[in-house]
Amino acid sequence: MVAYGASRTAVYAALSGARLPSVQTLDLIVDAWANGDAAERDRWRERRSVAEGVMAERSRLSGAAVPRRTPEEADFADQLRAFWDVCGSPATEAVARHCEVSARTLDSYLDGRTFPTPERFEQILVGLASVIGAGGEVDESVVHDALRTERLREALFRARTARKEERTRVRELATALPGGQADPTGGVPPSSAGFGHVPGVPPGRRFDDRRALARAGVHRQLMSGIAGSESLGAESVVLHDEHFGDEDHGDVIIYTGEGGTGDQQLTRGNAALARSASTRAPVRVVRRTANAPGGLAYRYDGLYTVEDYWSEQSPDGRRVWRFRLVRRVPAEQGVAHLPQRDEAEGSGLADGIRSPLSVQRVVRSTAVANLVKQIHDFKCQVCGVRLLLGGGRAYAEAAHIRSIARPHNGADAISNVLCLCPNCHVLMDAGMFVINDDLTVVSRADSTVRGVLRETPEHRIDRQALAYHRTLHGLPEEEQGIDV
Repeated sequence: MVAYGASRTAVYAALSGARLPSVQTLDLIVDAWANGDAAERDRWRERRSVAEGVMAERSRLSGAAVPRRTPEEADFADQLRAFWDVCGSPATEAVARHCEVSARTLDSYLDGRTFPTPERFEQILVGLASVIGAGGEVDESVVHDALRTERLREALFRARTARKEERTRVRELATALPGGQADPTGGVPPSSAGFGHVPGVPPGRRFDDRRALARAGVHRQLMSGIAGSESLGAESVVLHDEHFGDEDHGDVIIYTGEGGTGDQQLTRGNAALARSASTRAPVRVVRRTANAPGGLAYRYDGLYTVEDYWSEQSPDGRRVWRFRLVRRVPAEQGVAHLPQRDEAEGSGLADGIRSPLSVQRVVRSTAVANLVKQIHDFKCQVCGVRLLLGGGRAYAEAAHIRSIARPHNGADAISNVLCLCPNCHVLMDAGMFVINDDLTVVSRADSTVRGVLRETPEHRIDRQALAYHRTLHGLPEEEQGIDV
């Protein structure tokens, strides 16, 4: 059929049912099958018209406001097809090879489904002239007929103006329809789906596939296991979905970050989870269950908090990011109590029995934190900044060098605590700078020395904790310049 002038892409799309063929493509397909039978061509055109009407009716019933084809658009499409015929009806693929417009796009122009920009229209004229000049069957002067081409330009201008007016009408109409304007993403909620409990979706709700999760607003990503943004945090995660190394203990999860090849970076989804550790915003957790008839099935299992995160070496030698998620109490789940799970697919629980799990939360000493801040008069030990609030009050943050949470098990003592400004606190937790035993602060971004950490006789720094922090964030011992 390509030999008859049809676009290969358009033919494949039509035969596979991916999209409705244009009238021109349909005619070429029927001509190839029926040897140019005009009656057969008319029958297939009628079938196409019926199918197009059915699709429009489905859109209307679903609450979608569909732009109608304006008379100006129909006029331009008719003039363009007539001009194409005068040029010998060349194959769109042949013309596409001589201009910056694809054959598929040319088909849509000839069918009137879309319209070229003025710049693309000029490109089409160049492509037609090249094809006609190479073939020699049609006089090349028809492409340069000033009167005909100027009429086409005017028709294109009217069609594009009418389309803009029609789109404005549709936007106004969309708000009045029962279902509103159809979602162009296929029902996947926008990024404003947000954090926390999804109204109408209690923990324990099952979903047939990832698209169903996305439509419900539980997990918007169709491929990635982490949904969210680096700036706001993670909205949701999916366990046991191309993530190896997750430890699922029910109420506590050790989640392995994203990045399947090479060392994982604290970017994208991993950075979103790290941000959630700072904001303490709830993260929705989805577990994979037994296989459904059409693929994987999933279950929404409620809200968790990212309590801690760190990097470590995986069994295959890569550096990976690990995140410790703890289930929130039932009162924060939007339900009176959490359902007891009676199935164990992908949950790490044996024989479908929910085992009691005691979660020990580390209680940080406020006295230690306050003492460190007072020793340094609320000045950051790294950059020296002292933040002043209203009423003459100063503000600083106490940061553990080695986290006291599991599995780090650092000491809650002043030797393991620094007085930092919020910026340096975030940078240190993210491993963006490390501190050597001589207390020089080294940027991980460009290996420059930012300065020297301030130490006082009342506040001696634990060098072993500094070495642990360097190793945790991927700095090999041989690059540290110290003996750890």
